Amino acid sequence: DVRLVAGDHVRIVTSGGGGYGDPFEREPDRIAEDIKQGFISSDQAAEEYGVVFAAGSDIIDEPATRRHRQQLRETS
Repeated sequence: DVRLVAGDHVRIVTSGGGGYGDPFEREPDRIAEDIKQGFISSDQAAEEYGVVFAAGSDIIDEPATRRHRQQLRETS
C-alpha cells in the first residue's frame, strides 16, 4: 500500500498495451508482425484476435480467419 495525499501523482507503467477497440478488427498483418516479434504465439493470435495461420507457416489463412472471427463473435 502507498499512502497518497492531495496533489500527489501516480504513474503506473505496465508491459504491453491494454488494447483499444475490438480485437477482431485488428489487421491480421499487424498480428503476424506481433508473432514475428515474439509478442504473442500463433495460438494466442487465433484465440485472442481470431487470426488463423496456414499449418506450420507464418502465412495468414484469410478465409479461415474470416470464419474463425465470425465464430468467435457468435459465441461471445
